Amino acid sequence: MATLNIQGHKVQVDDAFLSMTPEQQNSAVEEIAKSLPATGPKPAGELSDAAKAGIAKGRANMALSPEERRAAVGFDPDTRQPAGVPGFAMDSGYNPLSGKIEGDDAISKIRTTSGGIVEGIPILGPMIRGGVDQAAAATIAGMSDESYGDALKRIQAGTVAEKSMNPRLDRGSQLTGAVAGTIPAMIEAPAAFGIGATTKAGKYLAPMFSGAAINGADSAVRSGGDARETIKGGLIGGGLGLAAPILAPVVGKGVKAVADNLNLNAVARALGLDKKAAGVLAAAVKHDAIESGALSQIGSDGMLMDLGPNLRHTAGAVAATPGEGKAIVRGAIGARDDAANWRIRSTLDNTLGEAPTPSRIIDRANRNQQLLAPEYRRALRDAGPVDTLPIARYLETEAQTLRGEPQRLVQRVRAMLDHQPTPADIARARAVGQPGPGTTLVTDAAELLNARHAIDDMLETTQGANAVNALTTARQAVDDELRSSVPGIKEVDAKYAELARQKEGVQRGQTVLSSGREAPRPDELATEFRQGALPQGMQVGPSAVPVRLREGARAEIERIVGTNANDRVALQRLIKGEGDWNRARLSTLFGNDKAGAIIDLLDREKLFADTSNIVTRNSETAARVATREAIDPGSGGGFGVREGFIAGGARGAARAAGTRAVESVIDALRNGGNEKAIADMARALTSGPQQSAVLDALMKAGRGSPLQQSQVDRVARALLLGGGPTINRP
Repeated sequence: MATLNIQGHKVQVDDAFLSMTPEQQNSAVEEIAKSLPATGPKPAGELSDAAKAGIAKGRANMALSPEERRAAVGFDPDTRQPAGVPGFAMDSGYNPLSGKIEGDDAISKIRTTSGGIVEGIPILGPMIRGGVDQAAAATIAGMSDESYGDALKRIQAGTVAEKSMNPRLDRGSQLTGAVAGTIPAMIEAPAAFGIGATTKAGKYLAPMFSGAAINGADSAVRSGGDARETIKGGLIGGGLGLAAPILAPVVGKGVKAVADNLNLNAVARALGLDKKAAGVLAAAVKHDAIESGALSQIGSDGMLMDLGPNLRHTAGAVAATPGEGKAIVRGAIGARDDAANWRIRSTLDNTLGEAPTPSRIIDRANRNQQLLAPEYRRALRDAGPVDTLPIARYLETEAQTLRGEPQRLVQRVRAMLDHQPTPADIARARAVGQPGPGTTLVTDAAELLNARHAIDDMLETTQGANAVNALTTARQAVDDELRSSVPGIKEVDAKYAELARQKEGVQRGQTVLSSGREAPRPDELATEFRQGALPQGMQVGPSAVPVRLREGARAEIERIVGTNANDRVALQRLIKGEGDWNRARLSTLFGNDKAGAIIDLLDREKLFADTSNIVTRNSETAARVATREAIDPGSGGGFGVREGFIAGGARGAARAAGTRAVESVIDALRNGGNEKAIADMARALTSGPQQSAVLDALMKAGRGSPLQQSQVDRVARALLLGGGPTINRP
């Protein structure tokens, strides 16, 4: 609403009146004046002087051309606004409700940012920005009555206004564009910017010339070819290019250090650790090159401290620092060591079954052999007389040609074929008046069977290939006669022989894991295992020899465990062996899965034993060093790796290095952490697979920020070469 003074009367008019053209307003005023009563000395219907002057001025304005009207009110031809009113773009930053340009409008900021990034690109940026504005002006002119020139001026005026309202955003966007426009050139031609150069000329002169060329050309484009600005830009660019190889690496290291520090802070907060303690743990994880999921690979009893030597030394340092942390580490180690024997035995029993006692297996086989005596008697009851004359002649011939032990053994077998008369035989002969009977050849099958049993006993103790061959041949001759004379005896023999083979299998199984010459090679054991299952002679069905081989090996494993339970390192060495033969032998007997489970068990227990030894040994060593230093300051620092090697060789050097590592960790903890932080650190070191997130967080801290120093180096170079001169742009 507005108030007009018409003929001395105050008349209120609405917004519709204000939106009228001057001609329409004059007509409206005349109509209003006619309806008003006359005031003062003027005749009725006559307008006041002020109204007449206003109407006259309105009519005069209507007679002016648009250019004359703009000149009359001080119209700015560039911004197309009255003098003193900044230009604006109707689609960005203009609020139609308030009728004002709002510089903090989101669309205005977006246009300033995007336009600044494009404009900041060295050399090509102004051309691209100008081309975009020209394309927009041509589009507007083609879709409206506005001329191309007016549209372009309006767009450019809006850009100037937006930049004036967001100066920092505009400058930052141009810097971003300058850096983004320079980095691709560095990637395509790194040598031109001194990246990777090995000579001083390539390292310093190349970026200097590149900087001078890029910024000189950029200044020429932006200044319209002004020589002074071109030279100025080239000098600034050359100077910054010369400084880039020196400043960029420093900036890269600094930014990388800051990023890594922020990353470490985040990890420390997530784990609830002191920053210094988290740094010590993260460094140990990094130096041990631990991979993700490593905790789950060492079983449910594994701890973080088991994963590498640096973590073990760190745990040793905590165990040597008085306080709650020491109790946590040593308590966890002690509890695990106490349960070692139970873990090993229970895992073996669950994997391989309970261990048998070899002597009991053999005794049971011997009893079963004795139980076959009735079957032998039944077979002999229906047997006819045996003919041992051919056997006796063969043995007599052999005794004439053989010498030494083979001759003696053959003579003993020949003597077994003689039947000595009993006192009853002699008495009966005398009773009928006949001379006493002399020595005759055996004709009774039972006597010949006993002779074969005696030969078997001799074979068990005979040494020498010739002697064994002679006895074996003699036994075969006796066995052939029994087969032909005693029906069914070979079936009983097969049962007896199977029990004998099983006894041999138990004894053989106890040797498969030894390292001596008596132990079979993996391929030999595999052959024995396969052939052992095949039935022999008149046996029906597979043999139990493989089962006895397995039981013998299981019994031997139990013996090794029983005699080395407190020395897990020796236990692992004896069962696993130095090479891969024992793994292959165990795979033959128990299968690949069970063999792998046993080897993994032994490896884990050896790892746990190593951790226990290192943590407790290093903690005691560090404590002694600290005590000695307290008694005699300066005496604890002179024994290093070199002295350790001189005193104890490679092992002494390793011990000295471990002690040094523990001392350095102790110093870090004392300087950076409190007792609570060390206790939290101890809990992290004793965490198991159920807390793999702790390891993942420490690995993240050890890797540092994903930001690479080389990337920062290139951005810094690009900022110096392309962004430096941007700061000096008007």
